[in-house]
Amino acid sequence: MKIQHARKTIEDLLAESHQKSERKVYAQLLAVLGDLSRRDLSLEQLEPVEAALDRLFLETRGVKELKRSSRQFMKSVRTSLSLVPEGHYTALGLAFGVAVGASLGSALHGFTGISMGTSATGLGVGIGLIAGYLIGLYLDVEAAKQNRVLRTSTE
Repeated sequence: MKIQHARKTIEDLLAESHQKSERKVYAQLLAVLGDLSRRDLSLEQLEPVEAALDRLFLETRGVKELKRSSRQFMKSVRTSLSLVPEGHYTALGLAFGVAVGASLGSALHGFTGISMGTSATGLGVGIGLIAGYLIGLYLDVEAAKQNRVLRTSTE
């Protein structure tokens, strides 16, 4: 299914829908399809996207199936086109920062031998959060410069 035809179909489904969760999924799909239509995709890049669109419309029967198939569609688009969702690296950086910061704080507490309680771990987590956020933000900016960010919201 072509991207423009899929957009028209989803717009029609969105107009007919009355459930809030269903409308949210349709709006997210419209945002992704709008982002894809603005890209200069080659025929080789369009083939997996169109195949994923065909699967999306074949498997959709209810709200649960719609959510599941839309997640699968977005995952296949991201992998086939080497795209990352918005804020991907920031979220990874925050998670990595907490893990590294907690272990850094525990190691700091172990090396100094000072009985600081949990304040050393808290300090390590804070430093790790800041460092992870900054690194993730930098990587998100670099991905945006390379046009590798898949927009999933209309904002």
